[in-house]
Amino acid sequence: MQADDVKVILILSSWSSGSTSVAGFLDKCGCWTCPPHLRTVDDRTPNAYEPQAYRKALLQMIDENTLKPVGQADAFVRFFADWVAEEKRKAARAGAPAVVLKHPLQAFLLPAIRQVTPVDAVVVSRPFAAIEATRARRNWGAAFGEAGANVIYGTIYNHLHESGTPYIAVPYDAFRADPAVRTRLLAYLGLSPGAEAVLAAEAWLR
Repeated sequence: MQADDVKVILILSSWSSGSTSVAGFLDKCGCWTCPPHLRTVDDRTPNAYEPQAYRKALLQMIDENTLKPVGQADAFVRFFADWVAEEKRKAARAGAPAVVLKHPLQAFLLPAIRQVTPVDAVVVSRPFAAIEATRARRNWGAAFGEAGANVIYGTIYNHLHESGTPYIAVPYDAFRADPAVRTRLLAYLGLSPGAEAVLAAEAWLR
């Protein structure tokens, strides 16, 4: 496999949306999720599946507490072009068909990301009440719950609508409960993991 054959998948969502489950599932199905990842203090989701270097670059662009821009898009484009090219090379060496990128703040950099590489977009959704309950359980700030989700999903859907970007919507509760939803996701992304990988991914979800 060559790096040029590796696709880029964006998991678009707010915090507390269940996107970690989707990222982990795709990781277990053989995708490259760009380790090392952010580790959390939440026993339920100790691995956030958010690449540390990517997260650092996003935080230099967007304040995660206010969701306001603090950096210049040109600087991010320069970082991202080099970084994602190297991650695609790593994925190719690992035999992974796709690089999966997950972080809520990437919603605000979609034009810059798509300037560098084509992407497959996966929008993970969850009722705002459940997002807010998770935020409260974790004792996080407002941007990490319903208030932030309103802004983030508005930004996501506005870009997808205006740019005509195809995407698949994955409701978190259905993703967890219904194997057919997971099968449709893999088919939409053109992924064909082996039976052993699928079993590992399904076991990880449980």
